[in-house]
Amino acid sequence: MLRKAATACLALFLSVVLPPSGVAQETVLYVSTAGNDAWSGRPAQPNATLTDGPFATLTKARDALRELRKQGPLRGPATLRIRGGTYGLTEPLVLEPEDSGTPQAPVSSTRLTFP
Repeated sequence: MLRKAATACLALFLSVVLPPSGVAQETVLYVSTAGNDAWSGRPAQPNATLTDGPFATLTKARDALRELRKQGPLRGPATLRIRGGTYGLTEPLVLEPEDSGTPQAPVSSTRLTFP
């Protein structure tokens, strides 16, 4: 009886933590003036060892989303979270129609402000 209860609890936990393959999953990429374009853009802040963190430029975030799409369609919305600051451009940031996403996987951005 205890084994069945433990198995049921584990199955419930995994169903919450690991969404089914057909469920939309949001892609979130971060951009920060403290970022680095060699990083993954997935963490909101640089890690303690400065080996991963947000991107430094909007261009890199755009290009990273384009690369993700080349691997296959996104399975949900994509959001670029841009920390406050001044981002200099060495050339215009050109957005093409494919950068806007699709009805199933729209792309949006939000500006994050931190105290």
